[in-house]
Amino acid sequence: MTDPDTTHGTTPEPVPDTAQSAPPHGTALVTGGTSGIGLELARELARRGHDVLVVADRDVEETVHRLREETGAYVTGLVADLARPEGVEETVARARELGVRTLVLNAGVGVHGPFTRTPLQDELRLVDLNVRSVVHLAHRLVPDLVAAGGGRVLVTSSIAATMPAPLFGTYAASKAFGRSFAWSLRGELAGTGVTVTALLPSATRTPFFREAAMQRTHIGRAPKARAPMVARQAVDALLDGRPEVLPGLQAKAMVAVATVLPQRARAAFHGWFYAPGAR
Repeated sequence: MTDPDTTHGTTPEPVPDTAQSAPPHGTALVTGGTSGIGLELARELARRGHDVLVVADRDVEETVHRLREETGAYVTGLVADLARPEGVEETVARARELGVRTLVLNAGVGVHGPFTRTPLQDELRLVDLNVRSVVHLAHRLVPDLVAAGGGRVLVTSSIAATMPAPLFGTYAASKAFGRSFAWSLRGELAGTGVTVTALLPSATRTPFFREAAMQRTHIGRAPKARAPMVARQAVDALLDGRPEVLPGLQAKAMVAVATVLPQRARAAFHGWFYAPGAR
C-alpha cells in the first residue's frame, strides 16, 4: 500500500559527486530515493541540512543533481541493485566512506495479483528487496551507529502491515516484517543512542500503483496522501526518535479499524481494496 521506489538494476556504480567539494558529515542514506516517498524523504532531509546518499537502481544521477540544485545540500548517489547481496555490500562500503549516521531503509516493490498466478521470480525478488536487504543493511550498518554513540534508523513499512491482504499477500507480509523488525530492533538498542522508527503510510500519490499495475483496483482509484506530507511527518518522527509514525488521517483510521476487526474480517476488508474497482 505504500510506494517505496522499486529497485531493479545492474552492477552497482557510484555517481560522481564533483559538484560538491566539502567532505560530507552526518550523511543520511536513503534507499529507493529517486521516486515516490523515498525521493521526498531525501529531499526533506537535504532541506533540513543533512548530507544525503541516494541509492537506487535508476535515475540516480538526475536525482542527485536535482536535489543539489533545490537544497544546496551535499548530495551524492549510488546505482545499486539492493535485491542482490553485492548491491547491499556496495552500499555498505559507500555509506561507511561517507560517515552515514542516519539510515532510511525505504526501497521496496509490490507484486499484485492471485498468488498462484504471479511469477515466482517476482515474489522472491520482493522478499529479497523488501525483507532481506533491510536485514542485511541494518546488520552491517547499525553496529557502526552504536559504536559512534548515536544514530537514527527509519524503516518504511505500511498500513498494509496491519492486516492480511489477499491479492497483495507477499507485499503485506513483507511490510509486517518491517514493522515488527523496527520495533524489535528499537527495543534491543535502548540506551545506545540509536533510535529506530517505523513509517506506516497509507496509499500515497506516487508511481507505485502504476508500477504494480494496480490503477484499476479500489485502492488504486481511492484518494491518496501526498508524498511530501508523508515525508515531512516521517522525518519529524525520525529526528524526534519516535517509535512509529502514521502520516495523515487515512493511515490513522486504517490502523484503528485493524485493531477492532477480527482477523477474518480484516482479510476481507483489506482484500476489497486490492480487488478491481468500478470504472
